[in-house]
Parts: sequence; C-alpha cells; structure tokens
Amino acid sequence: MAFITALLSVSEPTGVWQSIIKAFETSVGSYILAIVLITLIIKIIWAPFEVVNKKINKKNVRIQAKLQPELDKLKNRYGADKNLLNQKTQELYRKNNYSMMGSCLFMLVFLALNLTIFFTLFAGINSMADYKISQQYDYLKYNYANVLNLTNTIYENNNDENPGNDNLRFFEEYNTLTFEIKDGFIIALAENGDELAKTEYLYDFSYQTNENQIDESGEIVIDEVTGEPLKKIVSSDEAIYNLVTKFVSPLSKLNENGEVLTEEDGTVVYDESYVGDEKFADLTYKQMIETYSSKYVLNCYKQSPESSKFLWIENYWIADSPLKNSIFTYNQFVGEIGSGNVSEYEETIYNSFMPTLSDQIGRVNGYFILAVLSVGISFLAIWIGNITMVKKGEVKVKTSGSKAMMIIMPIIMGIFAVFYNSVFAIYMVTSQAISTALTPLENLIVNKWEQIQEKKEEEKKKSVVEYRRK
Repeated sequence: MAFITALLSVSEPTGVWQSIIKAFETSVGSYILAIVLITLIIKIIWAPFEVVNKKINKKNVRIQAKLQPELDKLKNRYGADKNLLNQKTQELYRKNNYSMMGSCLFMLVFLALNLTIFFTLFAGINSMADYKISQQYDYLKYNYANVLNLTNTIYENNNDENPGNDNLRFFEEYNTLTFEIKDGFIIALAENGDELAKTEYLYDFSYQTNENQIDESGEIVIDEVTGEPLKKIVSSDEAIYNLVTKFVSPLSKLNENGEVLTEEDGTVVYDESYVGDEKFADLTYKQMIETYSSKYVLNCYKQSPESSKFLWIENYWIADSPLKNSIFTYNQFVGEIGSGNVSEYEETIYNSFMPTLSDQIGRVNGYFILAVLSVGISFLAIWIGNITMVKKGEVKVKTSGSKAMMIIMPIIMGIFAVFYNSVFAIYMVTSQAISTALTPLENLIVNKWEQIQEKKEEEKKKSVVEYRRK
C-alpha cells in the first residue's frame, strides 16, 4: 500500500515505541509476535528493578508494622497538635534508623517509570491502530475508486458520439467481471480471461480545472510568480466523491428553500449528473456497478497486505468485544481515527461501499476473552506475589493496600482491554503472564537477599559482643 502513503487520512506514526514495534514487526513478520517479544524484553530488563522495589517495599511494611503500636500511642497522646505529633513521629523514625523519604524515593521513581512505560506504549499502540485502520480503509477506497473510474471511462466512451473504445461486453458480463492491477493499469477481465477494458490505475485522483480560484472577497487569485490566475484544483477525495455521486450515491435536487425536491408520488428528484438510474439492457448502471465492485472490494479485503486477524479476533486493531463489529459504521470509523482526519466528502464515499462489505463479511470482533484473561492473570500475578513474598516461618504482615491492589489493578486491566484495541490488550495479558512467571523467582531473590543481610547483621552483633567480652 506504499503507493497511497501521501494520501492516507492518518500519517504513519514516528514515535519511539512505534519505531521499535515497526522494527520488530519487520524482523519477525507479525505485529502480535513483535508485541510479545518487546514485552518479554521489557520485563526481563525491568526484573532487577522489580526485585529492588519489592525489597524496599517489604522492608517498609515490616518496619511500619513494628512501629505501628508506638505510632498509635503518639497519635493518642499528641493527636490534637499536628506539628508536635509530626515532630514525635520523626523522632521515633530516627531512633529506629528509618527515613520515610529515603525509603519511598526509589519506589516513587520506580512507579513513575512504570507508568511512563505503560501510558507511552498505550499511546503509541493507539496511534498505530488509528493509522492501520485508516490504511486499510484507504486501500479499499482507492481500489473501489479505480473500478468506478474504469466504469466511467467505458460509460463516457459508449455514450460519446464518436466512441473510441466501444466495449459493451464490460456491462454485458457485469456479473462475472474480475479486476487485476498490472503494470500500472487496472484491467477488467471476462470469465474466460479475456481483457475487456483497462485504464491507468490512479494513485491520486486530483486534477486541475479551467476555473479560476476565487478568494473569500470574490477576487481572482493570482500566481505571484507568473502573474496568471491560479486554476481551481479538485482534490482526490472530491474527484472520488464526484464518481460516487455520478454512479452510486445520487445527490438530491433542492428547491430555493434548500428542501429536497420530490415528484408528485414522493419520488426524490436527483441531480442531472446522476446516471446510476440509467439502464443498460434490463439493469441500471448502479445495480451492475454494485455487483462487480462489491465482489472486488471483498476480494481486496481478503487479500489485504495488512492482515489483522489473530485467533478469534477479526481485526486486532479493534477491541476484542462483541460490542464492536469488524467493519465500522461511518460514525464509528470517525470515532476511531478522529474527525480531523476525514474530508468533507468522506461520509458519502465511505457509505457507498463499506456497509455492503459489512453485510458480506462483518461480524463481532471478539468475545471479551482478552478482557477476562487480563483480569484473571492480573489477579493471579498479585496473589502469587503476596504468597511467595513471605519467607518460611515468617508471620505475614497484612496491609489494606495489598487487598485493594488485588481488586483495583485487575479492574483497570479489564477496562483497558474492553475499550481499547486488542494489540494493547495482548500486551497487557503478555506482561501479566510474564510477571506471574517471574514473581516467584523475584520474591525468592528478595528473601535470599534478606537472609544474607540478616546473617551479616547477626555476625556483626556477635563480633561486637565478643569484642566487649575481651
């Protein structure tokens, strides 16, 4: 799809995470595998910091539990005087060689970095999802538009007083037409393989007219270099829109009050430029065009260079949810890529072929499986972390914070999986699964670390006692 890069609704993201993901995807040939590998590397690099954080957190919890009775006494005695209470609390901490700020500093930095990775990667994958959704749509749109352009070429030739290429078989065999792109041309083929018609495959439909450009004040715009009037440029989307409204989606005629004109029987009166209702044999051009263009668009969708299927998910750039259809309505499409990324002509173009594609192949995009996995594995990771953190023979220190985390974190993971694209949900599931696997090892290291420290402290105390006896 490189040929329409300059015309894409959404520009390709170029951030750090997007570049890393793209590099991995190029190497392994799959965005999903790239995300899994990146997640694995992040977790392995991050593991030593996890160990240090857990060590500090465990030490803080133990000290807080040890000092809690004294802190309660101070609160009862000096609770009415907050300044004095704070002073006595700090004295208690100093007496026990405990610094709240020093102990929490690393944990705060660790949390900040963790959140930075999470949200920047989230933003990066979201922007990549917008780009991929736009890229797939534009790929279908330009193939569809080229079919209309070829149709228009044949129609104009067949209706010209001196036709240069009278190719009636194109419409006679409308039901079996196939199309291929070859050597810069779009070619229409009959059922037996005969080439019925061809025209240049357009990557950009924009063109210059003979009309002068007019500014807001009604004056002709002059080229400062040549001194000649600038000619009006029809954009690519406007040109496609003109083809669509000529053959597929007619424009209604309006009266002086801007109301839609109708016949006496209520039939809408269309603009004279609409020729879709004209008949060739017993069928209108619109009926024939919709028959062969819908088959071609469906074929393009199935053979898209950017396949986004993964297991049960039809499009992993959309949430794994039965509330999401694999083919968007126009409003959903705009909601995904942003209203600033669509032209004023887009709705008519989109609705001229995408609803038909949805009827042909659209289905629910998932079943909340990733959301369930995100919640379940997140809960499991926290639970395993809690039970493996306690050393053998050690009394477990209960904190309200750990209980809250077992509820809050899984819910947050589930919300992200339900409302955002499946790629990020796969990242979360993979990340939590790796954490679950690494947690027992990390906690074992923390416990061994503490045992070594305790042994050193005991040996130090023993040596001091022995020295004093001497």
